Amino acid sequence: MPHIIIEYPQQSVSEDLLPAILQAVHEAVVTSGLFDASHIKTRAYPMQFYTNAGSDQPYIHTMARIKSGRNSEQKKQLSEVILAAIGEQKLAVSVATVEIIDMDRDSYSKYSVLS
Repeated sequence: MPHIIIEYPQQSVSEDLLPAILQAVHEAVVTSGLFDASHIKTRAYPMQFYTNAGSDQPYIHTMARIKSGRNSEQKKQLSEVILAAIGEQKLAVSVATVEIIDMDRDSYSKYSVLS
């Protein structure tokens, strides 16, 4: 926990940049001080088709799915550090957005096969 999911335009972000993007975002989440580094799961999915307000301007969107219980200030801080990490990558996108999503603690389940 948390799950960090980055959606990026397939045509605008080359695959060789992805490891650096994932690492930068992972490190930003660590520096937020809200999560243990060993619990952060970060992944990226390419968008082949998209529109941006009716145009074809590329954008990148990051979702941070976190267990409920954090206050608004903590969520804002998390959003800001993720956005800064994305911004430092100088990607060929017109806009970058971050969304913090609360996951219900009572219904979240986990099974770990590795001990």
